[in-house]
Amino acid sequence: MFTRIIVPTDGSDYSWRAVEVGEAFARQCDAGLELLEVVSYAADAKRAEAITRERLSEAPLSVPVAVCARVLQRSVGCTIADHVANVGGGLIVMSTFGRGRSEAILGSVALDVLRAMDGPVVAVGPQANKARADHRGELIVPVDGSAFSETVLPLAAALGTDLEARPWVVEVLDPDQARIADAVESSHAARIARDLTRQTHLDAQFEVLHGTHPGRAIAEFAESIEASLIVASTHGRTGLARLAAGSVAMEMVRHAGCPVVLRRPPTLERQP
Repeated sequence: MFTRIIVPTDGSDYSWRAVEVGEAFARQCDAGLELLEVVSYAADAKRAEAITRERLSEAPLSVPVAVCARVLQRSVGCTIADHVANVGGGLIVMSTFGRGRSEAILGSVALDVLRAMDGPVVAVGPQANKARADHRGELIVPVDGSAFSETVLPLAAALGTDLEARPWVVEVLDPDQARIADAVESSHAARIARDLTRQTHLDAQFEVLHGTHPGRAIAEFAESIEASLIVASTHGRTGLARLAAGSVAMEMVRHAGCPVVLRRPPTLERQP
């Protein structure tokens, strides 16, 4: 599915939290692993690559690793997205907060990348457990009844198949809604789970939760079943115009104990 796993780093320990997650993806997808740094000036590129290689020599990874630096163009996020587009078949795995030589791995950069990307981005949030780097097991797919939220289902099916991760279709209802809605939503979630079972040949399950903070509720449920991934759209019934603090998507990233695979619906225009 992916031929290269690309992990942007910025020299900070926090940005390197994503390296182990990227390593696991590369190993399980039989893909190459590349560590990418965005630098402000061409003269800084060789030094940045040398520092990264030195760090790798101190803690070798279990898969072959390529190292490269790219000079900033327009923005850090756009530079990363353009690089992925040029190599083809790439998956970005990145920490969502951190500081370093270029201050590259920030929540705003994750947003910038998602705006510029046609493909998914794996966000490794502050609560993500590095010890749970094997992505087999359980995979959460949040839906909310909207067409936007369900655009991520083919990606979830592909990841479930490649990683041998059983999908869980999860819907969160407002506790103030009439309970009669449970039957309707359960039927909807159950139908999607059946479809995923047929596509992946895995025993997909479903769950309907209640809570006023959907992102947190999904993250807590993921933790309760020790899920290895959450796969979600950045848009849904709430009409989210962007991935931002307070959105359901970012709430999941902030609270989840596992990485969150985010994808902007392909029907939305790519933003410059």
